[in-house]
Amino acid sequence: MAGYNVSQLNQIVKDTIRLIEKSKEAIYDIAEGARNEYAILESELNKLQLQTEELIKRSDELELALKISRKELAYYSKNFDKYNQQDIHDAYDRADNIRVELAVNRERERNIIIRRNDLERRLIESSRTVEKAEFLINQVATVMDYLSGDLGSINIQLEDAEKRKYLAIRVIKAQEEERRRVAREIHDGPAQTLSSIVHKLEICERHIDTDLEKAREELKNLKRTVRDSLIDVRRIIYDLRPMSIEDLGLIPTLEKYIEKFSLESDIQVNFQIIGVKRDIQDKNVTLTIFRIVQEALNNIRNHSNSKTAEVVIEFLPLRLVLKVSDRGIGFDSNEIKVDMDDTTGGFGLFSMKERIELLDGTLDIDSRVGKGTTIRVTIPYDEK
Repeated sequence: MAGYNVSQLNQIVKDTIRLIEKSKEAIYDIAEGARNEYAILESELNKLQLQTEELIKRSDELELALKISRKELAYYSKNFDKYNQQDIHDAYDRADNIRVELAVNRERERNIIIRRNDLERRLIESSRTVEKAEFLINQVATVMDYLSGDLGSINIQLEDAEKRKYLAIRVIKAQEEERRRVAREIHDGPAQTLSSIVHKLEICERHIDTDLEKAREELKNLKRTVRDSLIDVRRIIYDLRPMSIEDLGLIPTLEKYIEKFSLESDIQVNFQIIGVKRDIQDKNVTLTIFRIVQEALNNIRNHSNSKTAEVVIEFLPLRLVLKVSDRGIGFDSNEIKVDMDDTTGGFGLFSMKERIELLDGTLDIDSRVGKGTTIRVTIPYDEK
């Protein structure tokens, strides 16, 4: 690097940035177009699926009607002396009309299934295009972040820049995964519930003038559905950001979360406070402590096979010590690397360590196979 002038390097980077900027908007347009096309195809596919279901249902009804009509014709044929020519003619007309409608309906059914299969194929191709476009956007964003940085101390900061690169890619992936998770939860929860609410309201409309008791019962069901949906929405919001931290403070929020976690997971969590409770004003510290407890307990639920856990917070002068432990299956902590090339520890441990180090704290993990795991975090804080 000694043979290069830093200003020249900066100029090279600026020229590169200008070239990237020219194509960045085009990449975003491609990605947005792909997303829009995917949404349109998905909407069309949903409509076709509903139409297919309706046609299949109608075909079943017509087949049943045709069977009944054939029985009716057989009866007329057997007892033709009891009926006049007009009655027999009408019966044949009805049967013929049903056959024609059934044939037309089956043809429509075949055509719509062909269209549906074609849409499903196009939807898969569109999904791949969206994934490729989002991957490209992430790569461009990462490149832009690094090329636009200050290169004044590039020689001594090269190793740190490489570490930030890995972290940025992981953060981008985590953000996208979180967005997908929230989208899935909204789609599978509130969105489905709203669809059910619309359906129940339509039922109420049909019964309001003819069967008031039925309408009242449907409204009771609707009320329960709305309450359940409200619980889902509040849970999703809470997972995104525990607002009670700002209102109640760190300790009451942790108490509520741990109580809820114990009920949902069937894991008995013992929560202890050591020392005099301090009023920590730094929201970054309180939120980090909450997220670490959240991540650690989730790891216990998903991996430890333990039915008990312990969360201990010790308040020391200008320092907070957090310990989360379990008596589960454990692991060899020597095999877990919590650094930028971490491939065994997972993003959870890596992100925890990075978040703690940003606050000048430390993270230690002690685990042995069959002996459980203890995570110990120390973070300085300012009471002012």
